[in-house]
Amino acid sequence: MEISWDAVIDWSIRIGISIIIFIIAKIIGKVIHKSIIRVAQKTDGINLQYKKTMKTLINLAMNIIAAFIIISVLFEDFGPMLAGLGVSGIVIGLAIKEPLGNLIAGILIMLNKIVVEGEAVEIGSFSGAIEELNLNHVKLKTWDGRMIDIPTMTVWTSSIIHYWPEDIRRNEISVGIGYDDDIPKAMELLNEIINNFEMKYIDDDHQPIVLFQGYGASSIDFVVRYWVKRPDFFSSKNELAKIIKKEFDEKGFEIPFTQIDLHMKKE
Repeated sequence: MEISWDAVIDWSIRIGISIIIFIIAKIIGKVIHKSIIRVAQKTDGINLQYKKTMKTLINLAMNIIAAFIIISVLFEDFGPMLAGLGVSGIVIGLAIKEPLGNLIAGILIMLNKIVVEGEAVEIGSFSGAIEELNLNHVKLKTWDGRMIDIPTMTVWTSSIIHYWPEDIRRNEISVGIGYDDDIPKAMELLNEIINNFEMKYIDDDHQPIVLFQGYGASSIDFVVRYWVKRPDFFSSKNELAKIIKKEFDEKGFEIPFTQIDLHMKKE
């Protein structure tokens, strides 16, 4: 079989140009990403939450552009080739239906800011912090240290709980008193404790409150609700529990516990 050196040279040139185009696309993608990060860091008021995600999107866009250019370089009759795919195109389309759905869902999630990197959320039966947002899946780091990859289509169609939409969040603690204790005095003491509690957050729209919760099996129950800043959410509950126990002991209020009376019947 005679080798057509003209064809070899022609394809070598096309492949070489294609490689150069791919490398240039990668370089341009990195330059664009670094430029956006640099501008965001220097500009006040810009909160760049999608550093990793934005890099993925830029790389995807540059790869798509490079792919079309490379195909047009390699195949001069690109249009007729597409028309000739026929049934093969349908088969390929069905094969990539799910990945394509995840890709579209990932783009919609990013555009609508459904979740952002570093955010504490609950998605379906999983809760934790968003570690990374990609086009086809979301990496969620659970509170016990596990890493879960959730398809973006699942994220898009799920109900999502955002634990920290603001820098403050309401916390609460339940307290019970004995049936022999004075309810108004107990509520007055709880109000005094929470109003003097240093870790609480308070403004015109966020005030602490003590509410009657119900008559329990062995106690009269109240709930103390208050607002705290994010770093104090867990520690504030521990500190408040210590203060309430100390004040109740000093003021003579009993925090009851469940008791069972057994009566022995003689035969």
